[in-house]
Amino acid sequence: MGWLLIGASALGSALFVAAAMRARHGFLARIIGLLRRIEQAPKALSQRSDLPPEVFALARRLGASANPCGRLVRLTQSGEMQLKPGAKSFAFKAEQTISVAEVSFIWRARFKIAGLPMQIVDYLVGGEGGLQGRIFDIFPVVAATDTDAMFRGEAMRYLSELIWNPDAILFNPELDWRAIDSRTLGISTGRGVRRCEVRLTLNEAGDPVGMEADDRPRQDGGSLTVCPWFVRGGGYRVNHGRRLPTEGVAGWRLDGIEFIYWRGHIESWSIEA
Repeated sequence: MGWLLIGASALGSALFVAAAMRARHGFLARIIGLLRRIEQAPKALSQRSDLPPEVFALARRLGASANPCGRLVRLTQSGEMQLKPGAKSFAFKAEQTISVAEVSFIWRARFKIAGLPMQIVDYLVGGEGGLQGRIFDIFPVVAATDTDAMFRGEAMRYLSELIWNPDAILFNPELDWRAIDSRTLGISTGRGVRRCEVRLTLNEAGDPVGMEADDRPRQDGGSLTVCPWFVRGGGYRVNHGRRLPTEGVAGWRLDGIEFIYWRGHIESWSIEA
């Protein structure tokens, strides 16, 4: 009888290990597939001629190339995130790839939570948005599927990160621009229920210092709500001819109080054909 119990325990352990390895392989294969898809993003072909003059002035200020020379922006970040007000902050390191000519990106970050390694992938690729996180790349801790609300949330992230992707201002045909006033621009994308907009605020020198939206989707426990949301950037430096912020924060306005959930620093930036 003892041998039977030992055998059953060993079999159960072997099945658990096999299932864990399958889960890990599937998660990593999913990430590789997303990276391959975004690396097939189209190259910017020609500069847009339909942009308001304020938008051209912004592009010139940020050093966007007038000639199509880049297809993907790649950057690395370090920083910390806080999942909810009053919770502990977790340090992270991340890699991000952003398309110049279409609304697509993939962000991969690594954390340690309670000493356990976790990887999170946040993405909008080919119109499909999602957020997945796993401990040891095996055990799910967050999984948000592709929905209209997810698309809007991820598209708003892409729009807010144009401060790190200035060539897209001139070359991305999926962006709709409007001048709201002398220091505020509106940027929209998507169609129908997926339509979304953020507002970009400029300082007196003409540098973007803030992005905001009134209705970004937010996961709150088991429910999805929309909340005011903001991104702020600063510490501008010239990198590969582009004028870029080197630091930023992102947060929600919850009951009128600002909650900053992301603080980051740009470690490296490049643009490639």
